[in-house]
Amino acid sequence: MAKVKLAKQLLVAAENKVGMLAEVSAAVSGAGVNIQGINAYAVDNKAYFRLLTDNNAKVKEVLQGKGYEVKEQEAVLVELPNQVGVLKAAADKLKSAGIDLSYIYGTTCSCGGDCLLVFGANNNAQAQKALS
Repeated sequence: MAKVKLAKQLLVAAENKVGMLAEVSAAVSGAGVNIQGINAYAVDNKAYFRLLTDNNAKVKEVLQGKGYEVKEQEAVLVELPNQVGVLKAAADKLKSAGIDLSYIYGTTCSCGGDCLLVFGANNNAQAQKALS
């Protein structure tokens, strides 16, 4: 059904202020690193970014050098065809396996390409197995 793998993403904590996305993305692109996936949200005075990149080590070094708090965390990456009902089928498999999701984000593409689903769960390895 899907291509599933475990990967590492970065969780970046920063001050919640206007322009923070511009600052973080400028630091990443300035390091010559591509962002492959992003999720961002704010809680009170903190901004949080989950970043999938093609060079986490470089991004972590650059962002920590600018004073951001950066942690690496495991995530599950799932490539799914962009078709009606595919997410439901994946969600049903996770439910049947008793997987509790902590967060989820993803992409869609009108160009006919695959979608990318990114999530963290109570048991990432079991989630990978359930979707493989």
